[in-house]
Amino acid sequence: MRVLITGGAGFIGSRLALALLRRGHDITCVDDLSGAIDWRNLSEEYEYADAATTPDGTTLRMIATDCASMPHMREVVEAYGPFDVVAHAAANAREGASQFQPHSICYRNLLAASAVLATTLNAGTRRFVVFSSMSVYGAQLPPFDESMGHVPEDVYGVNKAAVEDVTRILCEVHGAEYLILRPHNVFGEGQALHDKHRNVVAIFMNRIMQGEHLFVYGDGEQTRAFSYIDDSLPCFVRAVEGVGVDIPARVVNVGGIAHATVNDLAQAVKAAMGVDADYPVVYHRDRPREVKHAYSTYELSQTALGYDERVGWREGVNRMAAWARERGPQSWVNREEMEIASGLLPVPWRE
Repeated sequence: MRVLITGGAGFIGSRLALALLRRGHDITCVDDLSGAIDWRNLSEEYEYADAATTPDGTTLRMIATDCASMPHMREVVEAYGPFDVVAHAAANAREGASQFQPHSICYRNLLAASAVLATTLNAGTRRFVVFSSMSVYGAQLPPFDESMGHVPEDVYGVNKAAVEDVTRILCEVHGAEYLILRPHNVFGEGQALHDKHRNVVAIFMNRIMQGEHLFVYGDGEQTRAFSYIDDSLPCFVRAVEGVGVDIPARVVNVGGIAHATVNDLAQAVKAAMGVDADYPVVYHRDRPREVKHAYSTYELSQTALGYDERVGWREGVNRMAAWARERGPQSWVNREEMEIASGLLPVPWRE
């Protein structure tokens, strides 16, 4: 199959691209490099910069472009399409920061999805896998079930809910199959260590490597289901290859079975990184509109996509820690200023 992956330089997008390449599919990746910075997750695997034929005869293309731009997406589709499947993983996924950079969140989420859908539908694509988020559930009582409606608490969640609705409407109108995946708190090797605004596992590890204290918002008793990438990735691959598109609601939660507190996670990361249990943690006030308890059901992912948690979050932390130590400490990189720099901006983001 010819597959277009948006956000292909990012954590999920790059892992999905490599997995699909190994299964014999031709892959075109687009990314504006606003979060991933470069293509290292792909180029380190195949040791080339832009495009080439892989050792097994498939093709991987890496195109640095803005998928929220209709003209740019038209160029991609005209040059490399049509595509059998589009896996839309591009996003500004800084949920906590979305109250401080709403324009960036809207542009790289809702506008990006609409541009991708419009250009590829127009070129004949008839299957879409869209990566959403459990942020669409908001502060409802967990575990979040796929039958629950959209009640987002923050700007990021509003965008992801809108992306789901736009996908459903456009695909139903124009006769395309679609499947919406709601991953949650995915982490693992290849995740950006340089971004202090998202991905708490990576943030904790990089702060330890830099000799900085850990920081936790609120009391640290927030509950989340942390999801190791190697447990979730097979579901993503199956979705792209067409498994699960007959699910009536066409929405599936994908991620960790066991939930834990942020304090639990901090202790697990400390142990995996080889520092003492009393390594300093500084507690800050809650981030605005952060949901206290957020974890999802997983039964549908097991029956529809074959989810099988063979590793789990604790062993996943150990594996990622080994990779992080090998890579070493990374300087914090932030290419985007907060659009609303009010006094509510979390203290660690002002450092």
